[in-house]
Formats: sequence, structure tokens, C-alpha cells
Amino acid sequence: MKQNQYLHSRLKYIIWIFLFFLLCGAGILCTPAAAQADQPIVIVIDPGHGGENLGAEFDGYTEKNMTLIVAKAMKEELEKYEGVVVYLTHETDQDMTIKDRAVFAGERNADFLFCLHFNASAEHNLFGAEVWVPASGEYYAKAYSFAQIQMDEFSDIGLYSRGIKTRLNDKDENYYGILRYCTSEGVPAALIEHCHMDQDKDKKFYQLGEEQLVAFGRMDATAAAKYFRLRSDILGVDYSEYPVPETELPDGLVRPDKTEPELCRIEVTQINEDTGEVTIRMEAEDADSYILYYRYSIDGGETYILPEEWPRPEAWNESAPDCSFTIKVPFDEKIELLASASNGFDKWAESNLIEIDPIPDPERLKEELYEEQEEAQEQEEAQEQEEAQEQEEVQEQEEVQEHYEESQYLEIQADEEELVDDGNYADKNLLQVTMIIVVLIICIIFISFFMARAIFLLVRGNKKQ
Repeated sequence: MKQNQYLHSRLKYIIWIFLFFLLCGAGILCTPAAAQADQPIVIVIDPGHGGENLGAEFDGYTEKNMTLIVAKAMKEELEKYEGVVVYLTHETDQDMTIKDRAVFAGERNADFLFCLHFNASAEHNLFGAEVWVPASGEYYAKAYSFAQIQMDEFSDIGLYSRGIKTRLNDKDENYYGILRYCTSEGVPAALIEHCHMDQDKDKKFYQLGEEQLVAFGRMDATAAAKYFRLRSDILGVDYSEYPVPETELPDGLVRPDKTEPELCRIEVTQINEDTGEVTIRMEAEDADSYILYYRYSIDGGETYILPEEWPRPEAWNESAPDCSFTIKVPFDEKIELLASASNGFDKWAESNLIEIDPIPDPERLKEELYEEQEEAQEQEEAQEQEEAQEQEEVQEQEEVQEHYEESQYLEIQADEEELVDDGNYADKNLLQVTMIIVVLIICIIFISFFMARAIFLLVRGNKKQ
């Protein structure tokens, strides 16, 4: 029985030792190669595209030319570090199959392959940088740990993070050939999309001169040096104690999130009727990822403005629970406000619909008020003119009446004067007639006297005879 106990104790001891070495082995697999041994780190850099495979083209830029410049700058920068050997899958503009690139890395026992690209979207509406990683095992763990460092570097220069993602094909294999073939070759790999060539928000990161592409290469080299904890006397940097993020080995495949955000809601918090500005508070949440973009529509979802970045106050992979933004809406139109939010895998969720009654155009109101005032003034002037005309007519009537009355008065006065004159004339005539009559009577008396005397004398004479 003591022997059985002894065997049991020894077996237990052996199991513990086995588990210890198993865990140590797993740790070795998930830590940078520089921590495993004092042998040189082998890094392979793959400039995306080449030859007739142009890659994306936009504004006179061609992706294959850009990736080659970045790759050469990355190689030159990495070679300034100690204990590292760097290869390019191709150093000239040439065609090379994706499988040949992975085989190239496998033949050199590469500790990592970095595949460099620039992005573009079908609708030219996406922006930001992203890193694609293998979807399983140690390849996922190593690539994800590196990608976090790379994403920090992107964030430091102001590039918006689209995240670290996996993508699978119909066979549940890595969608991107370079990741699929590198996994088959036993080489950890990551595909780096530096920015979107076809979006205004990202143009400033590569269109200001070739030196920006060289800076991308140096930045990629810094991320790799931090991951492998390299040091450089030439550059005066030592990353041997750099806190490389730890990533647990996943159970099975790490699948992309194919579901939309669980929460997307909006409310109008303010309307400025003078400017037509509407302030909106928006909530969005995704349990499996973070909120990447938001966008809005004022016609009920028929058309949307280009996506805007969702605020990330803490880190590139932590989205705020809500955000507020102000939009300018057209005056005199009914607004059907709708918003949507997307997660890191470009899955969109729509919000509730809010109807906003037409906001009167202040300029139109001013014009209408001005027109009303002008019309009122015109009416007032017309009224004043009418009143003045009426007053003038009344005055004219009064003047006519006065003139009439005056003429009547004058006429009456004339009549009276005429009557007086007539009376005077009659009196005068009567006096004249009277005088004439008196004269006539006197004459008649004188004549009668003289005739009587003559007769008397005559008679007397006759008697004397």
C-alpha cells in the first residue's frame, strides 16, 4: 500500500511537472521571439500588390507604388535595431502570387510577416486604419498582440481606428490569402491597412508628400520593434521592457461579428429656429464590439450623409455610450430624422424616426414682414392720399360753396343795389315827372292867365267898340 502511495505521489509530481512545462510552452508560443532565445528575429515585409496588380487607385495615387515605399522605409528603419534580420518579399515593382509571398517567409523561418496595404471602399465613404489577423490559435494571439501596438501607433498620429478584425471565407478559413497561406507555412502574420485612399478624412495622411509614406514605414517598424522588444543604439531607443499586450489563445475560430448593434436611439435636445440647427443626442451600444461610425438622414433614410467617427474618449477600442451632434436642416421643409450606428464590422443599426415640423425660414419671414410693412405703408400712403384727396375735395367743395355763397351774396347785394337803384331811379323819374307836371301846370296857368287876359282884353276891346 505504501508502494501504491509512493507511485501515486510520483505520478502526481510528474503530472504537475508536465502541466508546468505545457503552460510554459504555451507562454513561449504567445510571446515575442526575442523573449525565447538570443537568436536573430527574422521579419518579412510584404509590400501589397505589384506589377500588373495595381491595387487601389485614387487621385493619381496607385497602391502598389505606395506600399513599396512604405515597405522599404520600414525595412531600413528595422535594420537600425539589434538582433533582427529583415527581408522584403519583393524589392521592385513585380508580380508575385500571394502563396509565393507566404512561401518566401516560410523558407526564411520568419518570426513574423507584415503585409502592407492601403484601403478603399466601394462607396468611398469609409475612413480609418485597421489590422486583419488570422482567426485561430497562436497565430491569432500573436497577431492580435502586435495589432494592438500598431493601432496605438495609428491613434498617436490621429488616424481613426477601424479595429483589429478577422474574416473567414465559406470554408471557415482565413479570407485573406496572405493570412491563410502564412498560417499554412507556420508564420505569424498581420495585414495592415494604413488608411483609406478615397476618403477626404484620410487624404491628409498620405497626400502631402512621399515623406508621409516613409513616416508610415518608420511607424510600422516602431510597432514591430516594440512587439519584439528590440533596442537600437543608433536610434537611442530600448523597448526590451515594453509591455506587450497579452492575448489568450482562443478556443476555436474567432469569428467576425455579423450582428448589428443592440442599441441605437436618438432624441432632439434643441432646435434653433434662427439658424435651422438641430442638436441631437444619440445612444448606441454593441456588446460584441464597439461603435465605429454614426450617420444621419433627414429624409427618413432615403439618403444618408457620410459616416462620422463615434467618440472614443478613453481608447481606440472603447466607444462612448452616447454622443451629441448638431446638424443644419433646410428651412420650410418637414424633416424625418433618422440615424444609424455601425460596429467595428460595418454592421449598421437604425434608430427611431423623429418628425420635425418645418422651421420657418427667417429670411423669408423677414422678406414677408418687409413686404407686409411695405404693403401696409403703401396702404397707409394710399389712405393718406385718399384722405388728402377727400380733404382737398371737401376743401374744394367748401371753396365752391363759399364761392357760391359769396356769389349769391354778391348777386343778392347787386339785386338789392339794383333795387335801390331802381327805386332811386323811380323816385328820380317821379320827381322829374312831378316837376314837369308842375312846370306844365305852371305853364298852363301862365298860358291860361295870358289867354284869359287876352280874351279879357279882347272882350273888353269889343265892348269898347
